Amino acid sequence: MTDEKNILSKDPRQAVEEMLTITEELVARMEIETNAVAGNDGTTFTTNEMNKEHVADLYTKAANEFHNRLDDFDQVDKGLIQKLTEAQKSLGESTNNNLNLLKKLQDKK
Repeated sequence: MTDEKNILSKDPRQAVEEMLTITEELVARMEIETNAVAGNDGTTFTTNEMNKEHVADLYTKAANEFHNRLDDFDQVDKGLIQKLTEAQKSLGESTNNNLNLLKKLQDKK
């Protein structure tokens, strides 16, 4: 990663790889949270929460940066772009699963 202002490398391929890593980490944190809520595991939930918030903040900053540089990524290997697209889809699914579980728990109250 680069300087304090930028999350992602100036090199387009490296930036896509970094975005992929951050996205995959956020997916993992979301899944840990969902499993902790489903299993009523407050310890795991609490332990994961601070890490998840940090990764989510990092993801938000990196995603904004990535979006502002979309033209930079035209020449990046399409396979790598596809991996990032799949990770983004997985993040959306994990987020939906998490929200649905929380809604079910809320509805039970």
